[in-house]
Amino acid sequence: MDGVIVDTEYHDFQIQKAFIAEFNPNHNFSDKDFLQLVGKSYEDLYRLLQKFLDDKLSIKEVEREFDRFSEKQYKNIDYQSLFRKDILFILDYAKEHKLSLAVASSSTRQHILEVLEACQIKDYFDVINSGEALQQSKPNPEIYLKTLNELNLAADECLTVEDSYYGITAAKNAGIKTIAYQETRMKIDQSNADVCAKNMLEVLDYVKQYSNE
Repeated sequence: MDGVIVDTEYHDFQIQKAFIAEFNPNHNFSDKDFLQLVGKSYEDLYRLLQKFLDDKLSIKEVEREFDRFSEKQYKNIDYQSLFRKDILFILDYAKEHKLSLAVASSSTRQHILEVLEACQIKDYFDVINSGEALQQSKPNPEIYLKTLNELNLAADECLTVEDSYYGITAAKNAGIKTIAYQETRMKIDQSNADVCAKNMLEVLDYVKQYSNE
């Protein structure tokens, strides 16, 4: 969802870097180091942030301080302005051709629903899964295996769109053909994906191609 349906991944990346700079102003980390943060579940993100802060805070303190920091940054965010509206062509095509639709995101369920409702697309989806309640987060395939089970579909009947290295790896580990939504602002490794799309219209072309195979 984040980085695909809405262009929030880069925004999150900037917030995470700013948070580290505030609590560890003398750090010497590069953007390459920070890329470890992209696409992580909240639990894994807190652990990584703790390391970037040289373990100066406990996990509970990191969670509390980061949630406070990010909430302030997101207070007035307009998800409609970050919504990749061309995805509506994909959603409408899927419904017209009786293709099932699912969201499998590492974000909290509350955040997922907030975004989908703000973009007025929640009712398109047959299954909505959050990684917050799962034992393993991406790149582990657990969230995709759970989603396949709930859709009652085999991996080779499905297609996923991901942007992060961890998301792409999770989908591929579940055996699902994967489209990488191209990210050029961060040097994310998207090489494990089957194909790469520059925009939602290219994604739609791949959906049409694969659904007709």
